[in-house]
Amino acid sequence: MVFTMGWEGSDAVPPSDSTVFITLEPLETGTALTLRHEGLNAEQSSGHAEGWNHFLDRLKDFAASGEAAIDQWNAVPDPENPIVSAEGSLAALQFALNNISEADLGKATPCSEFSVSGLLDHLAGSVSMIGGALGAAVSDDPSLAPEARIANLAQPTLEAFAARGVEGEIDLGFAVMPASLVAGILNLELMVHGWDFAQATGQVFEIHLGHAEYVLGLARKTVVPAQRTSGSFAEETLVAESASSMDRLIAFTGRVPAGA
Repeated sequence: MVFTMGWEGSDAVPPSDSTVFITLEPLETGTALTLRHEGLNAEQSSGHAEGWNHFLDRLKDFAASGEAAIDQWNAVPDPENPIVSAEGSLAALQFALNNISEADLGKATPCSEFSVSGLLDHLAGSVSMIGGALGAAVSDDPSLAPEARIANLAQPTLEAFAARGVEGEIDLGFAVMPASLVAGILNLELMVHGWDFAQATGQVFEIHLGHAEYVLGLARKTVVPAQRTSGSFAEETLVAESASSMDRLIAFTGRVPAGA
């Protein structure tokens, strides 16, 4: 397998400026994978080698266990950026969605008005609306498995947002909002509903507490009293000052954290 590689917005390694060669060789005990990355200088080769080794170690762990794991390299937005944060929120959400079975679709969620199936429809609609406003090519397919359905909508939306940036305003159809506010909404949709799905299906929602703290900061800029009055969000629930950042985020959105 051969493909070109680069980084959008990078002058050092722009898109298609380097070439990656991957060779797969069958063995009695599995498959040998050899990766070669050409077109980089010595410093770039060293940095990319570290990244590739990290990726391949994660791939090896997955092959051994059959279970994916949160990438700790991307557990906290660095630098703090609402689009990078939303990408991390999507990754955590996808872990929860991956474990949803057809038998789970009728279960109640912490969003009292939605079952798991209804919350999937709601989330798909929210992400599609934002993606469409950004000019992304999004098309919802409810027949897909939950993880694939949301990923197919969220990925082009995040790519369009990253290319656009968070300056200026975005016309969502029903209102024109600051792009930074729309980014905050997207983070809440992905992270908080990820927690909702996990709670509804008996899973532990895995998120780095530093990431949850960052999204809580976005939430405080995004959720205004009028939204609580209208019913979009319930009143903030009380939790102990020592509660985790994820529990404080969940409480801020009007939900009751697990074990509270």
